[in-house]
Amino acid sequence: MSSRAPNINRSRVHEDMVQRLAITKLPGTDRTLFSTIRELLCFAALLGYSEGRRLPLDPNTGTEDVSYQQFERGDAEDLIYLIALAETKDPEILKDGEEGRCAKIFEEYANGGFQIVRDAMLRSGGEYPDRDILELLKKSGYLNIDESEPDIEGITF
Repeated sequence: MSSRAPNINRSRVHEDMVQRLAITKLPGTDRTLFSTIRELLCFAALLGYSEGRRLPLDPNTGTEDVSYQQFERGDAEDLIYLIALAETKDPEILKDGEEGRCAKIFEEYANGGFQIVRDAMLRSGGEYPDRDILELLKKSGYLNIDESEPDIEGITF
């Protein structure tokens, strides 16, 4: 990635939920559901892509950003490129100078994923976001848990 890599934006529409999932401790615990906003963005982008939900960010509602440097750690940067490549099916998107296009695709799928999570939380009241997300993943076929009440203590994102 070149030094011109853009920051990754997210819509302010979802900011309360982002704070709740990545900053606020889960009820009765000393941990958050997602260890960083970057990890939450990656989860949301993968969910959005998997569900075919790509939503442009509305500039009228405002955006928050995460420094691109945060994505250069671990595999997060690779995920931006992977989603862009899967979406376009064009290897040219991996060339230098296409960073902004890759970031936009990632942001739009993350925005779609946030909408999916928000809808799931609204359906259940949102008191236990960890359980809401697990139920969403079960219903969508991403998790195969037969228990009526899954043990969520050991699950981290």
